Formats: sequence, structure tokens, C-alpha cells
Amino acid sequence: MAGTQTRADVAVIGGGIGGLGCAAMLAQAGKQVVVLERAPALGGRAATQIESGFHFNIGPHALYRRGEAMRVLHRLGIRPSGGTPVASGGFAVCGGRRHTLPGGLISLLTTDLLGLAGKIEVARLLATLPRLDAAAHVETTWNEWVDRNVRDRTARQLLSGLIRLSTYVNAPATLSAGAALRQLQLALAHNVLYVDGGWRSLVDALRDAANTAGVELRCGARATAVRRADGLRVETADGGVVNAAAVVLAIPPSAAAALCDGDAAATLAAWSADLTPVRAACLDVGLSQLPKSRNLFALGIDAPLYFSVHTAVARLAAPGTALIHVAKYLPAGEPSNAKADERELENLLDLMQPGWRDSVVERRFLPDMTVTHAVVEARRAGRRPGPAVTGAHGLYVVGDWVGARGMLADASLASAEEAAELIAGAARSRTLHAA
Repeated sequence: MAGTQTRADVAVIGGGIGGLGCAAMLAQAGKQVVVLERAPALGGRAATQIESGFHFNIGPHALYRRGEAMRVLHRLGIRPSGGTPVASGGFAVCGGRRHTLPGGLISLLTTDLLGLAGKIEVARLLATLPRLDAAAHVETTWNEWVDRNVRDRTARQLLSGLIRLSTYVNAPATLSAGAALRQLQLALAHNVLYVDGGWRSLVDALRDAANTAGVELRCGARATAVRRADGLRVETADGGVVNAAAVVLAIPPSAAAALCDGDAAATLAAWSADLTPVRAACLDVGLSQLPKSRNLFALGIDAPLYFSVHTAVARLAAPGTALIHVAKYLPAGEPSNAKADERELENLLDLMQPGWRDSVVERRFLPDMTVTHAVVEARRAGRRPGPAVTGAHGLYVVGDWVGARGMLADASLASAEEAAELIAGAARSRTLHAA
């Protein structure tokens, strides 16, 4: 209700997967929690739009089957359904041509993508990768690591393409090689899940977990300020106030900085200015039929491109139709050219699914989508800020730009868990001290 004042143990600003996960865990720990989401619906960048029966995520989304996000979801009693893409039968695109993508020993031996020297190098790397100590390379950039360890030019391109695929990052001069290798190990060992119904199914499950635990969820509630006043005071656009002992900012870093004042604002602004977002151009198409039924996946080798038919393994559209995600991993920190990028993605569709234009039912182009808000950089030894905001007692951040564990959604839910544990631990400490 407009203009009302309420009190809670914790106010969570942001109703994406990180905010919802953090709220649910806090409520399960006995905290009174209010979630404030400025949009009319929950989900943030995990929202799914349904158009003509096609479930469009905001660009291509994949959930790592053994990643931090899946572990936290299981902790909350959530077990997503979906399908796992198969490595065999994929294509490597190089020089404008399709080549067999090495997904195993036989495809590595038979592909014409690599010469003999390159095949030997790739075989050696794939054999040693599971045993590699990725942590030993967190302060090394990806460019430095690959230059030291791979001689063959096409082998370097292939490995860098696999890194882009598993991290979504196109920043080889700054990306932590250790973090990238750890992500590639995770991808190759356990693969990913394309989620049935799109990521809205995860949002709905997190919402239900939060509701069951007693979280108060408020959509259309835009927070306008977080001030320190006998604890923390969250002000909303309708004149309302939530007084809380702790506040979790599950929003982008620049938005978090804009809400706060004093030392907290300065700290968050400094963090925001020092982070480099991960971006992509995405072309998503819903087709009435798939022209080439066997062309389901392709990875750019000499260009940072991705193509995948997500309906090949997940329930995202009516039977017989196809939902395809095509993406370009944009160079970090560089401007994009929307028209050129869209043409490049269309050309990849022409190569993989000739005649696709005749079957288009729905089409959406996202010229400059923020994938995550922070490249995991070598100069930081693979770490990101938070979750506790330095010098601001009771204030925490959650998101894909926070903490030291995981990337993408894994980082969001890992930081949500860490923030919840820090808040619950601080409350226990205060109770014991008072006793």
C-alpha cells in the first residue's frame, strides 16, 4: 500500500534469480524478508517471453548441470527439467565453411578443421584438461596462457572458441585463464541443461520456494533510496518505507550505487566503474519448421559466433517447430555495430539453416545484451566484489558480478547463498552477544 511503513529483518531489492534465491534461503533460516521488484513481474534477465507459442529467453541461456546454481536450486528443493545438448554432430565454422566440431576422438581424427599438428595438440589438451590445476592460473590472462601452451593457430582458435562458449566472454586480454579453464572443465565434464519452458520455470520455482518460506513479494515496488537510520531504511517510489536490519541489493552495480548514499555509495560506485560487462548480440528466431534437421549446433572458430537449436533438446515450442538462438560474443569494452552484427548472425543462419527465412514465425534481435556485469579478470585473481559492502554494515550485494564462485547464473546464486549465510551468521552473533 502506498505510503506505508513496514519493518523486516531483511529487505531484498531485486526479484531476479539471485534476489529470490537469497530471500528464500533467509526466510528458511527464520528471517522476515520483503522483496522489492520494480518491474510488474519477477525474473529480471531470467524472464521468458512467450510469442506464438515460442518461449524466448533473453538470449541463449544454459544451466550448468554441476554448477553452483544447480547446487543452490537443489538446496531449495528445485530440480529443473530440460535436455542436454549433444557434442557429436556439431559444426565448427571457420573461413565461412562448416567443419566437423571435434567433440570426441573420432570427430577429432576425421575433421578437416585441423591439420595433424593441431589434432595432436588438441588431443593432448583435452586429455590433460581434467587434471589441470586451474587455480594456479587465475592471475594469468587467457591470451598469456594460450600463447604459452598452444602452438597451432587453429588449435588456439578452437580452444578460445570453447572458452567463449563456456564463459560467454570475449575478452582474452583480461579474462582470468584460471577462471576460464575451470569453467571449461565444468562444461566438458558435466555439460549444460537447456531448461524446459525457458528460464521463467526457474523464476516460478524460486518464487514458489520464497512464498512457501514466508517471503513477502512486492512487484511494481521501485526502491528509490537506501539510507542509514536506526538500521537501514529503504524508500520506495510510492512513498513507502521498509525498515530493516539488513538490505540485499540484487541489482546491477551502477543501480546499487545510485540507491545508496555516503560511504556505501562511494564504494559501490568505485566497484561499478572498475567492472567490465560481458555483452552479446543475439538473434532469436522461431520457425514453423527446421529446414535442416541435423544442423543443430555450430561454434565460430575464427569469429566469436554461436548457433544452437534449443528445441532439439528442451520443450520451448510446439512439436515440429524450432526455436534457434544465434549470438555474437561482443568484444569487451568496445562499441558494437548493430547492423553489421545482425547481418553476420543472419549469414550464420544462412550457412546452418538455408531457407530459414521462409519459415519465420517470430524473430527478435537484441543488439547489445548484457550477459553479466563483470568479466572475471586476471588482475583480480579471479575475484569479484562483495557480497558484503565494505564499510557499510548490514548492506550486501548479490548478482553475476559478485563473489569468487562461478560465472553467469552460478555466480548469482552462489553470491545469494553467501549473502544469506553472512546475514544469518551476523544475526546469530548478535543474539549470542546479547545473551
